Amino acid sequence: MLKVRLCLLAWVGALGVWASASTPYVDPGGAFAIQLPSNWTAERTQLEEGLFYTEATRKDLEQGPHVDVMIQELDIAIPPAQHAEVNQAMAQAVKQLLSSEGSIVRESAKPSTFDQRTALRTDLDYKDSEGNLQRGALVTVCGPKRVFAILIYAPANDAKMLAEAESVAQTLALESRTPRSASGVQSGSSMLDKASLNRLAGSFKSNLKRKSENDVLVPGDPPLTYGSVANFVNVIEILFDIQLTEVEFNATQERFIEYYNKQDAEGKRILAQQGAQLLRSLTTGTAAEREQSRQEGRAVFENAFQRGAEMGIGYAEVMWKAITRRKTELAETKAKPKREDWDQEITEGDLDATLEMLYFMWVASGRDASDVTAEDVEKVRQMIIDALPTMDPQLQLVIANAPRIYAGLRQDWMKASPQRRLDLAQVFGACLDEWGIGAQSSFESTGTSSGGGESLNAQIAQNTAWNAAKTWSTTTSP
Repeated sequence: MLKVRLCLLAWVGALGVWASASTPYVDPGGAFAIQLPSNWTAERTQLEEGLFYTEATRKDLEQGPHVDVMIQELDIAIPPAQHAEVNQAMAQAVKQLLSSEGSIVRESAKPSTFDQRTALRTDLDYKDSEGNLQRGALVTVCGPKRVFAILIYAPANDAKMLAEAESVAQTLALESRTPRSASGVQSGSSMLDKASLNRLAGSFKSNLKRKSENDVLVPGDPPLTYGSVANFVNVIEILFDIQLTEVEFNATQERFIEYYNKQDAEGKRILAQQGAQLLRSLTTGTAAEREQSRQEGRAVFENAFQRGAEMGIGYAEVMWKAITRRKTELAETKAKPKREDWDQEITEGDLDATLEMLYFMWVASGRDASDVTAEDVEKVRQMIIDALPTMDPQLQLVIANAPRIYAGLRQDWMKASPQRRLDLAQVFGACLDEWGIGAQSSFESTGTSSGGGESLNAQIAQNTAWNAAKTWSTTTSP
């Protein structure tokens, strides 16, 4: 047990070596994170029970750019079908509040998106009680049990300040402890962007061929190998009982390479070798010893990843997002799992795995990978979210357990003979057709009907996927 603790301490110590000077602001309640320039500050106020207001602005200016966030906490989940209505109601309430202390002289509202969620954006000019004219926007958006009102504004006569406010707002990530980059893309994101789609397509077409454990990623003493990354990922999967997607594994590998190149000799040794040592510690000894190691490791790494992500450490951001997205619940299945190790909660992480699994099925069934764009994937994602409340219960169950199912499909595909792959490709194609993602139509044209749910579950989850998933182990991942 001492050896496990020493390994953990060494790895957490390495986090300190990687710490960056940039520290984002993270809402104490976990409602959002935002990257603030060094000359900005944020102050949070509780207005009443369940209602919070955070004002972020320049330290050096009394009248400067602002990104203010009002959060209404709720006791019940907001059905996705009601998000637009709730966004409208929240916008109206905030405008009434503004009008009580000044006057809105211009406004123009339109449906929008914010942090990949359905939103309402109202561009407006506002004259405060002192007669100062402010220009900006009010964005209202829903979380599962929160409603956000985001005010982005600056003096109306200073376009540069308004651009600064908009830039800071782009880093605001809802229900996350990791801000987005200034481009609006989540740091360490597991979402399927153009680059990750291209990389996945190549991997799928090569039948998910894996590198050897000893393949060198970066020369050094000791070198960083494919096994260095795979062993670390296996450790995290054991500690947190999760299965990383291909995109998450690739992002972890990229961050390992990035930080290995920055380290001194000891930092390189930790990155190259510590994963294997931790994996041995977690997979040897009695069952009681392994469980104790797992509990200790989970607590240490969870804390380290959270702090590392807040400091902008790349690989910690990837890990923390993988963990937190699997805690962000979107819905609960109506069907009760018949297998005790299947989940009933549908999380953001489950949706990530579902989308990547659908893309895998698309490519594996012989369809043109170039037909699928990142925008198509986002449309499918939103359609699934909107359809969850009325979706077939068995299909809900497939989505809730997509990480396990998808991991099983990958393993089955890698081990399959050419004839077996041909059979699987036909099954995948049929399932995509039933879900409305047809060969004669684009990926984005997926329907949200529940009609194909039982068949999808029968063909994939109960037969192919489950048979593969039940034999899958973390030691053969990513």
